Amino acid sequence: MMQGFILTIFTFFKSLGLVGAFLSMFIENIGIPLPTEIGYLIGQNAINLKTHSYFLILFILTFGHLNGSLLSYWIGRSGNKYVTKKLQENSKIKQVKIRLEKWYAKYGNLTLFITRFVGYVRPWSSYVAGFAKVDFWPFVLWTTLGSILFNVICLYTSGIFITVWRQYSQFHIIIMIVMFISFFGALIYELIKFFHSLTKQKNG
Repeated sequence: MMQGFILTIFTFFKSLGLVGAFLSMFIENIGIPLPTEIGYLIGQNAINLKTHSYFLILFILTFGHLNGSLLSYWIGRSGNKYVTKKLQENSKIKQVKIRLEKWYAKYGNLTLFITRFVGYVRPWSSYVAGFAKVDFWPFVLWTTLGSILFNVICLYTSGIFITVWRQYSQFHIIIMIVMFISFFGALIYELIKFFHSLTKQKNG
């Protein structure tokens, strides 16, 4: 069941080709918990099959990262009420927001670059950059540079994953379980916390 669920998601995005790779990057970078590994596996597989060049794949992935980040940035910049409420309600995201605002004030461009490499922080960092009124062009420059390097690393590790997957078929189930926990562990944890808080409210 779990293996089928992961494969269904991957197959859907893979069927979209380069658009699927772009969308996986874009969706994750606006704060929706979709595993970006989908895009990297699609991209690396296309490179291995020589259907698309490495540099085209790198461009598509980076373009997805940047566009998702820009949308988040502008929503934050506009002071969107829903996002503001979300940032205040979720204690973990609120902590991330406070920490990021301090980092932006102190380290500026370095923070824009470094946050590209931190999974849970990356999607929300663009919203916070907008709220913090970070200058637009430095945001674009350092987000792009960080995304390029991050994508190069992830494409490389995806290549290793594909090799292991093909050579060790007897471990497919274990690999899928590890992937599932890696991709959806944080989301599952947040859902458990959410339902637990609802139960406490009802009992209280």
